[in-house]
Amino acid sequence: MATLFAAVLASPAIAETDLTFNLFIPQNHFAWPVFESWAADIAAATDGEVRITFPPQSVAPPPGIVDAVRNGVADGGFIFNGFLAHSAPGTMLTQMPFIDLGDSEAMSVAFWESYEEVFGEVEQIRGVEMVSGFHLGPTYLCSTTDTPITTLEDLRSRRIWALPGTIADTFAAMDLAITASPAVNLQELVSRNTVDAHFGQTMETTIAFGIGPYTKSCVDMSPHMLSASFSIFFNQRVWDRLPDDHRAVITEYSGSALARRLGAATDVADDEARAQLEAMGVTFAPIDPDLLQAMRDASGTVAQLWIDQIDDAYGLDGRAILEATRARVAEASQP
Repeated sequence: MATLFAAVLASPAIAETDLTFNLFIPQNHFAWPVFESWAADIAAATDGEVRITFPPQSVAPPPGIVDAVRNGVADGGFIFNGFLAHSAPGTMLTQMPFIDLGDSEAMSVAFWESYEEVFGEVEQIRGVEMVSGFHLGPTYLCSTTDTPITTLEDLRSRRIWALPGTIADTFAAMDLAITASPAVNLQELVSRNTVDAHFGQTMETTIAFGIGPYTKSCVDMSPHMLSASFSIFFNQRVWDRLPDDHRAVITEYSGSALARRLGAATDVADDEARAQLEAMGVTFAPIDPDLLQAMRDASGTVAQLWIDQIDDAYGLDGRAILEATRARVAEASQP
């Protein structure tokens, strides 16, 4: 017994790590199962020594998630990169205009791999360790009236809701009448007839946010003007305290692998949502060439501001980075 007791004392204790990871999306969102599978894979690969759990409710509003993780309210989380545009402009790389070709898996992997290669060493988000990122589906320009948007003149006659950032800035440069607000406000705006067009929802969010019943027609374009990207991260102190082998496992299952999984799930969710919208009677038509050109001309200012910002912040050739990323997306996207 004495020998057995001594052997037990001499055996190293298993170092178990519990990490809380914040998801601000509702539990019925298509990304929940992806994050849960990611956590399960990490637990299996570490023989249960690393357990990632998800609070039932978000620990902070979406714009404050980096601060919450930085301050230890949660050990990890993800955030819309639009909230990082000023402090970490590199995260906006794949939210520049007219890159997305409709393949969210390709966009997600291109975002993460391009960001890691170009900005990984020069852009630090204080207090957190970036481990992956992903894209939601492309956004659509839609009408809430029986009259489709077919020309620039049609668009000028509309009261338009626009997602803040690239879309709102582009439409402002076109002198259009816009209301820019968070997407959660859109259902109220369309139901009260405050706006009669919207640009900034994906197919999936159009369904999820209850916009489908008010949407009559949408404009198809490729490349799309915008799709939203997100960064995934852990608290830096927590990350640094992890054993090397645990960090290696999390890194292996995050990065491009998690970006690919989330992007693929987005593609499935968007295809299903589009089918639902078409079944509801929503029609889709190609964009008018003159309207597309007007958007491209106006969005050039948005891209140039980002290029200048990257040059000022890091001394990098933003235009070359942007074109290389555009080519990367084109090569990886499914036809």
